[in-house]
Amino acid sequence: MFQTLSIQMKHTLKDKIKKFEFNPEVYIYPTPRIYTPIKDFILEKANFGDDINLYVHIPFCKQICSYCGYLKMIDTTGNIKDAYIDALIKEIKMYKPILLNKNINTLHFGGGTPSLLSTSQLEKILDTLITINPKILETSKEISIEATPESIEESKFIDYKSLGITRVSMGVQTLNNTEIKLSKRHNLSNITINAIETLKKIGIQNIVVDIMIGIENQTIKSFKNTIKELITLHPETVELYALGLMPQTNLGKKVAPNLMNNKDIYNCYNIGRKLFLEAGYIQDCHNRYIIPNKGSFLQEDNVWKGDGLIGFGAGVRSYAKNVHYRNIYNQNSSKTAIIQYINKINEGKLAVESGIYLNKDERIRQYIIGNLESLNTTEFKKEFNTTIEKKFPKLYNELLELKLLIKNNEQLILTTKGLNFRDLICKELFSKQVNTAEELYRPKHHE
Repeated sequence: MFQTLSIQMKHTLKDKIKKFEFNPEVYIYPTPRIYTPIKDFILEKANFGDDINLYVHIPFCKQICSYCGYLKMIDTTGNIKDAYIDALIKEIKMYKPILLNKNINTLHFGGGTPSLLSTSQLEKILDTLITINPKILETSKEISIEATPESIEESKFIDYKSLGITRVSMGVQTLNNTEIKLSKRHNLSNITINAIETLKKIGIQNIVVDIMIGIENQTIKSFKNTIKELITLHPETVELYALGLMPQTNLGKKVAPNLMNNKDIYNCYNIGRKLFLEAGYIQDCHNRYIIPNKGSFLQEDNVWKGDGLIGFGAGVRSYAKNVHYRNIYNQNSSKTAIIQYINKINEGKLAVESGIYLNKDERIRQYIIGNLESLNTTEFKKEFNTTIEKKFPKLYNELLELKLLIKNNEQLILTTKGLNFRDLICKELFSKQVNTAEELYRPKHHE
């Protein structure tokens, strides 16, 4: 009888919070684990809306980090990279009818390590976009590129800035050299410090630093030291991510890695919040801290609000209002996916391989998750002809009772406690299909 009661309790949000259950960051919904093959995809049937965001995937790195599950490879000769850039140009041109009259709000180069692009390669991609949509540099409120600290070269980034780059996002993860080495990374702390100083010297508007919570061998003390040191460098934006272990990564395959437990992960979120707020940053969302009027990640904000995103490159995902889809992807071999993508594009065909057409139920869940931190109930009812109380009565009442959510006139707003458990709350909003797929995909690694 006691065992049965324990199992039942496990299903309540209150019990999950009490046990410090952890869910990796939910950065899009539905998750790609439920994508199914799409044949004969017709681009014109995807409803992106008038305001869109563009993402360009550059899947090349000089190192393979132990925890990274993104599509990427090391190309020692550069031959594949050259062929890939040519394919990217061709794919962008295939989207010309869609891109022509859109208002492009943000452009983001992600990876991989897109800062490995030469100035001429980056310029080639930008010129293609400008030819199709001449106003892109005017309408884009943010033109962003991801980088590793060791790839920050002053002369190259001066050129990047002249091409229109306004935001540089660096995957730093930690300033503890032991943790960096365990992650198979090369950005020792002095390299990161020099990179930030170089970008400041150049005059990059928005320097972004990603810090990981729960990286191998990390402790609360070492995390706190990283944050304190980072604050002295004063980057405009800092994003905190708890490690989401992926089974195909080197860390995911490792037997008994020394990882932080759930309670300590949540403690680190609280420590980070306290230190950043004391230093004059503001909390921009559940895991982002910014210097007021300087820091941002507008592309992420726009996509969460429901604006369309068009992605270019191998394995990349695109988000229209009625369909989410992904280009050729291979979880076990990035190189295979990259070559297949190049070949498909060179055949004059779209590289779309899988996706999901969104029904009303999934669109409702997507809307709530995307606007969870501050949701307008009037707009929600206008959009879906129902209320959150009717759609999710049990969860709605739980969120209020547990003081994770407050109601302020028409707005539902997550409290500080709610922001801390935001990803766990998101999981409560997953459909049964998505929940099952995620449980099958992710290993149990936090206790």
